[in-house]
Amino acid sequence: MRQVVYRSTTTTPSGRAADDIPGIVQDAIARNGIEGITGLLYCEDDSFLQVIEGHEESIEELLDRLEADRRHRGIRILSDRQIPWREFGGWTMAYRDRRESIDAFDERLRVLLAGVSKETVDHFRALMPA
Repeated sequence: MRQVVYRSTTTTPSGRAADDIPGIVQDAIARNGIEGITGLLYCEDDSFLQVIEGHEESIEELLDRLEADRRHRGIRILSDRQIPWREFGGWTMAYRDRRESIDAFDERLRVLLAGVSKETVDHFRALMPA
């Protein structure tokens, strides 16, 4: 099982990564379930932080699609490693909806990250209030 954590910057005219979330989630739900990819998508200001995990071939194909996706640029891989089991196995993609307060999402994020490795959590910890 391969897990990749990356950051990228939105290309939306508004400069707000959250404006791209509905389209990204719609695409992710449609493909990720079929391809066995799970993960967590987080956006803040103009940036995306995402962890994706799945079988090697599926992740490689997704990374190729992400590189070609015009909704973001400047993909920077923060972590690319083999994991013994899925850390995000219960959903195809989690994200913060605009209607959800930041505090409510931060609390939900803490719950989602509860059983996740320290290495993965550390990428998200900098985004969460103390």
